[in-house]
Amino acid sequence: MRIGRVVAGTMALAATTIMATSESAAAGVTPRIGSDHTYSGRQNTPSVPLHKGIGVAQRQYRIAVYTGNKEGAGTDANVYITINGTRGFVKHKLDNSENNFERGKTDRFTLGLRDVGRIKSITIRHNNKGEKPGWYLNRVTIDVNAKFPCYRWLATDEDDGNTWVNIRRH
Repeated sequence: MRIGRVVAGTMALAATTIMATSESAAAGVTPRIGSDHTYSGRQNTPSVPLHKGIGVAQRQYRIAVYTGNKEGAGTDANVYITINGTRGFVKHKLDNSENNFERGKTDRFTLGLRDVGRIKSITIRHNNKGEKPGWYLNRVTIDVNAKFPCYRWLATDEDDGNTWVNIRRH
């Protein structure tokens, strides 16, 4: 009897695997047997780790933010970035344990976020809080090859009065 149960259990597992494989194939997804922590939308592409196991492809973005070297260029306001790509967008607050966005300083962030595909543009903004929230932003780079030149004030009392800017990739 024990052998019969093992065989029956193995057959049930095989049937479940076949059904899952068939459903994945119909959806165009290559199943990764024995791994529920990766996802690949197409065959022959590397697996990407999931964000907290909820089925969202994730990647690391290495972001460098260059504050200008002008009088009053730094800000203590909270700074946020939106990364726009061919597969959507992600928003994130730029913050770490450093005193960020000071005059002439480069701030670096490594963020694990949802993969947006090829980066097309960014929107960077601040919440205009603090004693002197105006900020002169020189440029932003993401992963070395995506460059976003700005060279303007993000301040209510400078340039066009906006605390945000949308920048296309150069």
